[in-house]
Formats: sequence, structure tokens, C-alpha cells
Amino acid sequence: MKTSFFSFRVLSHMIFQGRRFDGLNVKLLKSQLLMMSMLLLAIGFVSCSGEDGEMGPQGPQGVAGADGADGLDGADGINCWDLNGNGIGDITEDDSNEDINLDGVVDALDCQGMDGQDGVDGNANVKLYKYNLDVFYDYTQLILDMTGYIDDDLENYAYLFYIDHKSGLRYSIPGNLYNNNFYARVYTNLELGNLHVNFYDLNDDAAQVPGGEYTHLVMVAIELSNTAKNGGDPLAELKAAGVDTSDYNAVAAYFGLEE
Repeated sequence: MKTSFFSFRVLSHMIFQGRRFDGLNVKLLKSQLLMMSMLLLAIGFVSCSGEDGEMGPQGPQGVAGADGADGLDGADGINCWDLNGNGIGDITEDDSNEDINLDGVVDALDCQGMDGQDGVDGNANVKLYKYNLDVFYDYTQLILDMTGYIDDDLENYAYLFYIDHKSGLRYSIPGNLYNNNFYARVYTNLELGNLHVNFYDLNDDAAQVPGGEYTHLVMVAIELSNTAKNGGDPLAELKAAGVDTSDYNAVAAYFGLEE
């Protein structure tokens, strides 16, 4: 406050200097002194103000504002039956027909997906049989009974035949046999229910096979489907599927056969 008091003295000296102190001048002087005193007092308060205090605690959260207006509805999707996306159920006689099930109505029943891939054929209708050849001695022909293995009509099946050599090799018949010294042909008499296997040398003459040379004859019976019964060839279907029917292991793998 020393500075303010000094300023007051200086201002007073300036006011009193060179003035006459009659009644009017005294009143004006008092008024001026009062105004200067208030001004100096205000300056003193400002110059003596303290530091700002700490920030007070945060006030409570205000009331939430009103929800905004809902947005516009999106565009409708395309019905699953609407193949061309025109919003109309088209019933035509060409490829644009959307009445897939041909019931005269285009609706959800016409929403069909693409056909899946065919599964691998199972072996429920494929049977494997083995004949023991150790009971035969020297022979040029084998006659084997088929009815003891297949109870159903023998004509309901297609057949593949293989013969096991004592070396462990398995050959497809009809075809060449061990060392290509012999070959075999197969005949089936389904009416009588028997199987004939004939052996020949390379001159097409009947060849005598020593007993024990071949140990088993293997028969794979494949039940015919309705299509095959009406003229289809299941063996041709196997070949079309990439299965080498002369290779027993390939056939067994395809049908899942186990001995």
C-alpha cells in the first residue's frame, strides 16, 4: 500500500497546487479527492488479490436430451424366388420361369438351392465272396456253386472275378495269370447257379493247373440298380468313375470292401 499512498500524495499535491480554496473550490476538491481515493482503493485491491483457488468438484450429470428422430426405412430386399429381381412372380414356359415346383404359385416353396454333388457309392449292395481252391487237385476247369453265397436272384447282380496265386498276387479273370503262361476265362450259368473257370495255355489249348498253384477265387457281386436292370452297365459306370476293374484294390477302395 506504500505505492498507493505515495500516489495519493502526488495527486493531492497536483490538485492543491495553484488553486484558491474558496467554498466552491473546496467542494470540488473534496469530490475529486473522494473519486481518486476510490480509484486508488480499487487499484490496491487488485494489486493485493491472492492466487486462484483449486477447481471445485465436478457437478452432477445433466438430464439426457431427447432422442433424435428415427431414420428412414431401408429398401425391401429381393424375395428368394425372384430370380430376375423384378418383384413379380413370373410364371413362364422358358428359362425365366420362377415357379420352380410347377404348382402354379411363386412362393418360398420355389426357393431351391443348387443340387449338391453326388456322394460316394456305399457298399451296402456290394458283396464279396471267396472260394477256397485248396480242395482242388490238378484241374483244367473249376465249377463253383454261386447259390451258396447269394440268396437273392443271381440276375440282380453284375460280377467281377479275381484269382489268388500262391505267391500272394491277385489276378483279374478273364485275363493272363502268373508268368503269363496261362490265361483263364469265366462263364456264369445263372439259371443253374454255377460258375465255370477254364484255363488255357498260350496256344488256346486246355491247360492243366497243379493243385495248390492258386489258393482262392474272389467274386465281387454288385447289385444292379433299376437303371442297370433296364440296360445300364454298372461296370461301365465304374470305368467312367476312373476305377480300373482289373485292379482288385481299386475296386475294394471304391466300394469300401474288407476281407
